[in-house]
Amino acid sequence: MANSGTSAVCTAIFISILCICYAFGDFVVVSTTSGDVQGYQFETSPSIGSPAFDHIYIFKGIPYAASTSGKLRLRPPQDPTPWEGIRNATRSGEKCAQRPSIYPMQPEAAPLYGEFLGHDNNSTSASEDCLNLNVYTHDVSVLANQPVMVWIHGGGFTSGTGSSYPGEVLAAHHNVVIVTINYRLGDFHSLQTLEEDAPANFGYLDQIKALQWVQANIRNFGGDPEKVTIFGESSGSQSVSLLVMSPLATGLFHRAISQSGVWILPGRQVGDVAATETIASAAGCVTTPYGDMMSCLRGKSAEDILAAGRPGFPLPVVDGHFLMDAPNNLVKKQQLNKVDYLLGTNNDEYGWMLSITRGLYADGMTAAEFQAGLPYYLFFVGLTYPKGNMSVLIPAVIQEYLGSVDKDDLFVVRDQFVQLKNDVGFVASTVLMAETQSAQSVRVYQYEFQHRSSIFPFKPDFVKAEHMDELFYVFGIPLLRQDAAWKLPFTDQERDLSLDIMAYWVNFANNGDPNDFSGAARIRDSADWPRYTPSSKAYMKLNLTSSADVELREKRMKFWNEVVPKLMGEEDITSAAVKVSWGFWGFPILLACFLCNI
Repeated sequence: MANSGTSAVCTAIFISILCICYAFGDFVVVSTTSGDVQGYQFETSPSIGSPAFDHIYIFKGIPYAASTSGKLRLRPPQDPTPWEGIRNATRSGEKCAQRPSIYPMQPEAAPLYGEFLGHDNNSTSASEDCLNLNVYTHDVSVLANQPVMVWIHGGGFTSGTGSSYPGEVLAAHHNVVIVTINYRLGDFHSLQTLEEDAPANFGYLDQIKALQWVQANIRNFGGDPEKVTIFGESSGSQSVSLLVMSPLATGLFHRAISQSGVWILPGRQVGDVAATETIASAAGCVTTPYGDMMSCLRGKSAEDILAAGRPGFPLPVVDGHFLMDAPNNLVKKQQLNKVDYLLGTNNDEYGWMLSITRGLYADGMTAAEFQAGLPYYLFFVGLTYPKGNMSVLIPAVIQEYLGSVDKDDLFVVRDQFVQLKNDVGFVASTVLMAETQSAQSVRVYQYEFQHRSSIFPFKPDFVKAEHMDELFYVFGIPLLRQDAAWKLPFTDQERDLSLDIMAYWVNFANNGDPNDFSGAARIRDSADWPRYTPSSKAYMKLNLTSSADVELREKRMKFWNEVVPKLMGEEDITSAAVKVSWGFWGFPILLACFLCNI
């Protein structure tokens, strides 16, 4: 009689053969814990430049949790209802209920950004039955053991869908399984309840649920559940950082990539249902007693909730469940999951807003405008240090950014304004996270993306690599082909940059080192990316000719991460969260803060 180890191996081989057999033809069937799903075979060579694999398998709209409507609204995600037979997984599932984006898109930019933001998005409707994911893989054998990369989309926690981001190019060029997910947005993401098991953070709990699905199922799609990397951009990047802080996520992933943003602000106080009461009242519900309010809210349609809500940027909640303390305290105390971390920013993040508002500050900015707008620019700093004195901080910021420049040069002042927005909104927190995580003896790699893409000639001349620009290169958009020609007019150097960045990302996911090509489908002669350590503070300048450097924005980082905390009396901050009223945390002040249009 065979021993149990031999039996397990035989079973695995049998399952592998079964999966391979199912993969013949134009479709593929894979088993999940809820039932079988049928994906399709995608031929890569006609539409993707020089892929390593001539076909991949794509599965779309696989439910990882049940619908969150009705009685399950504002509750933790539940397992999906199992199905019999084979579920069609060849079309995207519904995106999560959301309002239209408030950000305009230039007509010239729409077809360019549409290659991922509009990718497979127009065909999907929105609902609360949206907790689904997509899988891209070139090998569905359970013995493939490919690294897994789980994408968390951006959109300010208020818009977006995983289906907008194409995983075809990454999966066609690399031994990797790509997973893109949906999660609840807006009020469905952030409203609080008084229920003890999960009083808030529902969108983050969805992300946890998706990672649990990956652990239970990804081997059947050719992935290794012991090599899971989460990656995201903007609010998706902030989600990644919060998952690094959450005990609920421990063991569900092993590496993390944050592109343009980490969350090191305080969270909201648990049990603050003022915003929930505001939405309930606007939707025609009573606000007392509490049970009647929640029953009424859960009886409304998603459209009623969206109509009653107000746009805004939701704060995570320190609930003793998903977050045990304020994010800034967790970072300060080094109470983070010990996972390898690759993270970085673009060198002109705020240029994105200057581009979509077209003429904003095209003629420069006066020193008076700079100074008058500081209460808006520093809004989030005030949240981080609620006991600090803004009247002390503002003169220090003026001195730091305008003290050594010609204040009569409107363009120089504007450039300092852009640097301020980059530093306070993105770079300082990213550097602080790199410093903290590297102190825990895990591998950390930092970057600054610096290339202004040639396909954006309509953007203001003074805008460099802005928010979202690196997405084109991470997802291989320059390598898309159409009718035997390149689909978008990227240069050959830009296509090489995309190949380099994809290789760095997948190498890191596979080996914890962007330079290590072990297990790669192909090897590239790319620049060596040094590891960030507390002593070296090394980072990679990602550009057409990438190179290493140290101490990104050294003087400014010392100002924000060392000088400002002392100015604002950090030693006096002991509360685990801040209380922000719904009216103050509403859309008008946030939009003013973001636009800084004074």
